[in-house]
Amino acid sequence: MSRYLGPVKWLGGIALVMFILAYVFGTWVPGIVAEETRNSVLFHAIPFFFAFVGVLLLYILLIVLAARRFNGKIPGRTYKAMEYLIIGGIVFGTVCLFNPWSFIPYRYGFLVLLFSTLGFILWSHIVGPRADYDDSIAPLTRSQHLIGAVAAVVLMVALNAAAIGSNAPSEPYGIRQRVWNTYDDARKAQIADEAIRSFNQVEMPFLILFNLFPGAAVYLIGRELVGGERRRQPVIRPAAAVGD
Repeated sequence: MSRYLGPVKWLGGIALVMFILAYVFGTWVPGIVAEETRNSVLFHAIPFFFAFVGVLLLYILLIVLAARRFNGKIPGRTYKAMEYLIIGGIVFGTVCLFNPWSFIPYRYGFLVLLFSTLGFILWSHIVGPRADYDDSIAPLTRSQHLIGAVAAVVLMVALNAAAIGSNAPSEPYGIRQRVWNTYDDARKAQIADEAIRSFNQVEMPFLILFNLFPGAAVYLIGRELVGGERRRQPVIRPAAAVGD
């Protein structure tokens, strides 16, 4: 436990100071400085800078804690699968950002690329298992796969419900309210029908595809968590005879 206290104390403490300074410069200091200083661009950037440094320090703290907890302790079957999943998210997000066919993948592609990149940075700081580590771990059972799959489905259902509910089209369907008010009922019904059809046929399937990535991650992690400490005797391979 003591190996976690040092990073939490220093990185977490400095991050807390950064957030306090961001709050002070964003709320109290503007009332005590001259108007010219208060209206300057650099002064407005100070709270953002402190908050950004605080968030960055918390992310570094997460990397340090994850590395100290999981270095060499994640089975190769999951370590490699997570690595490939994250790389797939980076490629998928990049393709969405530069696709020439639809604006909808572009809207969510940045989030996929951002979280995949952050995940890759975090995962790359966790040391993989030794070459013989997987030989000491029992194979995954059917119940482990089932529990991991159930956890993934539950997460995906919750994420899809939240994403669809928050992104479902509603009046005025991307049109300025003043312009929307000038339309008659027939025109409004036509716009609403087109927006709902586009959402159901394009955006909703993409949201489901988008949430496959966190669902797959939960499946990979969940099946290992429910395995406990089941281990098997390592496989002892006979040494090759001299002269073979």
